[in-house]
Amino acid sequence: MKNVDFKKYILQKTEYINSALKKFLPKDNSVVSQGMRYSVLAGGKRLRPILVILAAELFGVEAEKVTPAACAVEYLHTYSLIHDDLPVMDNDDLRRGMPTNHKKFGEAVAILCGDALLTESFNLITKSKSSERNINEAVRILAYYGGYKGMIAGQVEDTLETGKWNRKNKILLGKKLKFIQIQKTAALMVASLKIGAVLAGADKASLKVLEVYGKNAGIAFQIVDDILDLYADKKLLGKEGSDAENDKLTVLSLYGKREAEKKAYEYIRKAKKVLAVFGNKSEIFVHLADHITGRTY
Repeated sequence: MKNVDFKKYILQKTEYINSALKKFLPKDNSVVSQGMRYSVLAGGKRLRPILVILAAELFGVEAEKVTPAACAVEYLHTYSLIHDDLPVMDNDDLRRGMPTNHKKFGEAVAILCGDALLTESFNLITKSKSSERNINEAVRILAYYGGYKGMIAGQVEDTLETGKWNRKNKILLGKKLKFIQIQKTAALMVASLKIGAVLAGADKASLKVLEVYGKNAGIAFQIVDDILDLYADKKLLGKEGSDAENDKLTVLSLYGKREAEKKAYEYIRKAKKVLAVFGNKSEIFVHLADHITGRTY
């Protein structure tokens, strides 16, 4: 990574993922297929699929072999956003500067578009080039971290706390908040790293290192998201409203901006520290960690 423009490098990876997503998405004109394409191709950082590719490359496997798995993770991530935006959840009208799926196609179709992306993610991941054993493990990882013990658990806690939490027990609230941060956001980042590494044949010790990195980087990512939600330009964010208006339990609502920023940098420090075992090969992950805390939208 020496003398490599990191932003340009990530942009190239993002464009690569976007091209792959266009290739894999259904081409027919059914309303569900239109809805799937609409939300998946609406833009986004593509951080999770990039993590799949970077983890595979860390162990010497080229991007092409794990591209289906990378896109599968983005399918699952997009399904979660479609459902998060629904009136019964976060009730958002905009996503990435465009009308949310249910505003464009109606609530019923939005639910079914999300269902379709979730289901298809497991089909798509099996198209990766690896051993049957590794592919089976990658599917298991996606199901676990995206399921009721992972991302969904975080979404449930986030939903139940919205508009109902109070500051009477700050210690308990801190534990609930960390649970939300880990399960709702970090879980899928950990899954992305482990999927790429598993498909590349990584050993258990390396998987554990990536898990710790992903967990800490994921928490930091969510903290920065919470800060940007309140302080960043809404046009850059491509959304309306804020978590504060919805009375969500966030690091900002519980601790304030200054403490939130301190926590984000501390989690990034922990994420970078664990990478030492990979030596110079981990440089891209260090850059990525710094990128998380330095982003403006």
